[in-house]
Amino acid sequence: MKGKRLHRFDILVAWFREYLTINNYRPRTIEDYLFELSFFRRWVEQETDVEDIDDVTPGIINTYTALLYSRHLAATTIHHKLAVLSSFFKTLYCEHKVYIDISECLLLPSLKKRLPFHILTEQETSDIFKYLENNSNKITKVQNMNDALWLRNHAIFEVLYSTGIRNAELGNLFLDHINYHDAVVHIHGKGGKERLVPIGETSLRAVRRYIQHARSFLLSQNISYVFISYRGRRLDNRSTETIVKDIVYNSPIEKHVTVHGIRHSCATHMLNRGADIRYVQELLGHASLSSTQIYTHVSINRLKQSHKAHHPREQEGFLD
Repeated sequence: MKGKRLHRFDILVAWFREYLTINNYRPRTIEDYLFELSFFRRWVEQETDVEDIDDVTPGIINTYTALLYSRHLAATTIHHKLAVLSSFFKTLYCEHKVYIDISECLLLPSLKKRLPFHILTEQETSDIFKYLENNSNKITKVQNMNDALWLRNHAIFEVLYSTGIRNAELGNLFLDHINYHDAVVHIHGKGGKERLVPIGETSLRAVRRYIQHARSFLLSQNISYVFISYRGRRLDNRSTETIVKDIVYNSPIEKHVTVHGIRHSCATHMLNRGADIRYVQELLGHASLSSTQIYTHVSINRLKQSHKAHHPREQEGFLD
C-alpha cells in the first residue's frame, strides 16, 4: 500500500502537464510548474499521512503555507509556489478531476508593484539613436561582417523601442511578419497569443536597410527569421541582451539597460506623452490592465510636476 501513496496525484500531475502543453504554455514554464508540484508532493509524502490528492485538506494547505513562511522565503517566492498550487487545484476542479476546489484555501501574499529599473529617459533614448544613426550613416555600402552586424543591431534597437515587444517575440519574428505597407508587425506572444502592433517609419527604414543590404552577409542557411546571428542562425535571447548591452555601453549615456528595460521605456514614454493606458496595454500584449498600470507610477512624476507648476492652489497669492 505504501508504494501506492499519492499514485493518483502523480497521474493528475502528468495530465496537468499535457493540459499546459495543449494550452501553449512555454516549455520552461511547464517545467517550473512541475518542479513546484514535485516540491509540494515530497513535503506531503514526508510530513503527512495523506494517502492521495483527495485527502488534501485546507489544514494541510495551511501547514504547507506556514512552512514556506517559516523558511523566511521572499514574498515573491512564496507567492509563486502557492500560485502554482492554486492553478493546479483550480484546473483539476474545473476539469472535473476532483470534487472540491482546494485552491480557495490558498491565500497568496500580496506583492508590492515594483517600479521598473533602468528606464531610459527620453533624452537618453534620443542620444542612443543619434549614436546609432551617425554610425549607420557612415556605412554607404556593406563591405564586411562588421558593417552587417552594425546595421542589424541598429534595426534591433529600433524595433524594440518602437514596438515594445519582448525579447522572445523579437527572436520569433519572421520576414513575412512585417507589413511595410501598413506599418504593422505580427507578433506571436506569450501563451500562443497573437497581436498586431504598429511600427514607426524610422524603425521600418532601419529594418528594410538591414534586410536588403546586410542580412545576406549573415545568412548561412535558408531560414526566415528576421534577425539572425553572425553564424547565420536564429538570434537567441542571450545574444539580443548582449547586443543591447553593448550598444548602450558604447553610447554617450552611462546606464545599464536590458531588453526589458527598453520595453519599459517605450511604455513609460508613451504614457508621459498622453497615450491611453489601454492602448499601451494592447501594444505590450498584457492580458491584464494591472500589468500595464505599473508604468503609471513612473509617468505620474510628469503629472506631479505639471500639477505643481500650473494648479492654482500651488501658486503664491492664490487667495490674496
